[in-house]
Amino acid sequence: MTSAHPRRKRLPILEGVLLLAGLAVISPCFLAVVNSLKTLPEIIRSPLALPTSLNLDNYAYIFTGVDLAGSMLNSLLMCAAVILAQIVFGSMAAYSMMRRRMWGGRFLRVFFLAGLAVPFQIIMIPLFKEFWLLGIHTTYFALWLHYVSWGLPLCIFIYSGFMATIPRELEEAAAIDGCGPVATFWRIVFPLLAPCTVSIIIFWGLWIWNDFMQAFILMGANKGHLAFVQLYRFLSDQYVKNWNAIFAGVVVLSAPVTLLYVIMQRRFVKGLTAGSFR
Repeated sequence: MTSAHPRRKRLPILEGVLLLAGLAVISPCFLAVVNSLKTLPEIIRSPLALPTSLNLDNYAYIFTGVDLAGSMLNSLLMCAAVILAQIVFGSMAAYSMMRRRMWGGRFLRVFFLAGLAVPFQIIMIPLFKEFWLLGIHTTYFALWLHYVSWGLPLCIFIYSGFMATIPRELEEAAAIDGCGPVATFWRIVFPLLAPCTVSIIIFWGLWIWNDFMQAFILMGANKGHLAFVQLYRFLSDQYVKNWNAIFAGVVVLSAPVTLLYVIMQRRFVKGLTAGSFR
């Protein structure tokens, strides 16, 4: 009797390549953790060796000497403010273009989707000049405005793809019960968008938290007190190179987003593929 599901052929070469690729990705993380537990002389003498003793003073120093806690709080608040705006504006824009039959809705959807193809390197100089003319350059508001506008095309794309799978009968039933367009959206449609919302929270939370280049360009090293910019200010000291503290800072800044992704990775993938099939 044959099995209903035949065994898949194993590909040793492909598995070996994937294993090597995984090791190539994990090895820098492992070295960062190992070197964060060493003293500076140990790192200089043998950066690839295991620590002779666990030196936790490096982790204490990054919160006292580098003031990383305040920068992490700034990054957390920036993530919360940006993601909240993206969820509200992105979901409402997608609903208007997909459901309300607004004038020029198709053109606006294509217009927003075209924003996915524009790299930051093309717009960074005009964007900085525009913020400078408005008098908001090197401010948190300018960075927040850039993050929100930069993430809206992807948010609208995800929300609109999933919204096409929601039956219109739910909205018609809500209209019969007396709900207006705003109440229908927030009470009926938006709760059904939870998988997409979770994906947006994870994706943009990881991206904004880990962002260095855009925050550094738009805010500068002296005023941009976000997490990785603050760590760069400590790294760029021309007289002191405390690599042990820098490795500890990298581990601390990587831990929250890594934990968030590991916990919610299934919902992340589900939200991205939620609108792929009808």
